[in-house]
Amino acid sequence: MIRPHFDPEVFADEMSTNYVNLDALIPREDFVIEDQPTQTAGTERISITELEGPFFGPSLRKPDFQRETNRWTPAKVVDLIRAFVDGDLIPAVILWKAGRDVFVIDGAHRLGALLAWIFDDYGDNTRSLEYFGKWIPEEQRQAAIRTRTEVEKTIGKYQDYKARLSNQASAPPHMQKRLANLATAHIVGQWVPRTDKKSAEDSFFKINLAATPIDPTESRILKSRLSASAIAARAITNGGRGHKYWTAFDGGIQRSIEEVSGRIYHALYDPPIRSSAITTLDLPVAGHGYNVLAFAFDLVNESNGVDIVDTATKRNAKDKLPEDTVGTQTLSYLETVEKRIQRITTDQSRSLGVHPVVYFYTRGGAFQPSAFLATSRFLEKLDSKNKLKQFVNIRGPLEDFLIAHKEALGLIVHKFGSGGRHIPWLHEYYERIADGLWNGQGADAIWKALGESKEFSFLAAPSESRLRDPHQKKGGRFSDSTKTASFFNAALPSAVRCDLCKGLIHTNSVHTDHKVRRREEGGTDMSNAHPLHPYCDSIRN
Repeated sequence: MIRPHFDPEVFADEMSTNYVNLDALIPREDFVIEDQPTQTAGTERISITELEGPFFGPSLRKPDFQRETNRWTPAKVVDLIRAFVDGDLIPAVILWKAGRDVFVIDGAHRLGALLAWIFDDYGDNTRSLEYFGKWIPEEQRQAAIRTRTEVEKTIGKYQDYKARLSNQASAPPHMQKRLANLATAHIVGQWVPRTDKKSAEDSFFKINLAATPIDPTESRILKSRLSASAIAARAITNGGRGHKYWTAFDGGIQRSIEEVSGRIYHALYDPPIRSSAITTLDLPVAGHGYNVLAFAFDLVNESNGVDIVDTATKRNAKDKLPEDTVGTQTLSYLETVEKRIQRITTDQSRSLGVHPVVYFYTRGGAFQPSAFLATSRFLEKLDSKNKLKQFVNIRGPLEDFLIAHKEALGLIVHKFGSGGRHIPWLHEYYERIADGLWNGQGADAIWKALGESKEFSFLAAPSESRLRDPHQKKGGRFSDSTKTASFFNAALPSAVRCDLCKGLIHTNSVHTDHKVRRREEGGTDMSNAHPLHPYCDSIRN
């Protein structure tokens, strides 16, 4: 999405940490229900005590076509809880009853926020830890802490209110009015008045596409949720944890899916980003490991050659992707993705150890998913043409070129459109730089040739500095992107480089090699050791 006053160096990272993961508060359930659904109509007043249990709250379920409940900021969660205790109007939730289960068709975030308050779990407590297998991303934990802190500061703990409901006079003055409201507060539940699951599913898409639009990629994932692409993407997004969309498969395949997707997740997102203003070059190769489903879906499809509708268009997806009924295709897709990731990162011998700051991040520190996909495509094409060794010969100057012209990636995205439309152009950009270096051209000549070409002439157009925040004010504070850009500018020239190819070395992909080989009786002292990329080490020996 291109925003007003677009500047590729201050382009916000879509994988923001500023979202609360409430997905564990309402369990997810396969929508294939054996019991006949109940014809239910009218409204129901859902109170806080009904949400807490023991009957209504525990019966709540999210259908498997419902998106993850992780799209609200801490402020929005706090506002919902505040509105409830202050007696303000909250939009109705839409429900569908099937047997003993009550499926939330619309309103999972609203109900989830209240459940988070009830159980003091904003994505980091008992329910979430159990749901995510005792492990949650650092970004999710920090969002939970921020939310809890603000809730307790402006509203208070639910347990404190509950303890005083029977004796409101003992409550502090600021709580007494809210206690009175809480005794009668409710959310209206409206019921889907149809008897089959298809009607309920159709209601979901009609509601969400009209009122709270789903982006085209997410819609495709939901509609093709039983496909190998969608299941593999969801497995990667949660590192093989959370709700198991693969439970219909054989136990051995399930375990393999969880193991491979766990390795992929950690290769992509370790070490985690711990601050909004970046002060380290040791970044994860794929940005924040949080709210990454769209990127994971594109990564799976790009790696496996699955033709998909352009994620930037507003057209409906064509035919749904075919279902994977046994799991072998899902596992195969994940194994192919893992091979792609091993080419980019890890310490395995096939890894080029691509440095993310050079290839995947803007100067202001925002991760660019399309740059990751385009770089992967570029490297795989080199491998298919047996040109990786030739790439090693030009890697140093190619990376210097990318660093010097970092704004080019953002400009290409802006020129050719978001989604998948600009990935071929990023790929073409890399190829032209590589071809120029192989033909003996210098950086200035390559940049001039790009600017004179019909396709990339926009790169030569004069523009304001991409380091400047378009909304800056004199005497104001530096933005996080400016702080990050300043750090990158100072740190990149002195970053550790591979002794063979002279490309930058990333913390996840470094081998220490003997300058004088062991077979030549090279010593083990520091003077005989030097850092290499894993692939460079493999071809040297």
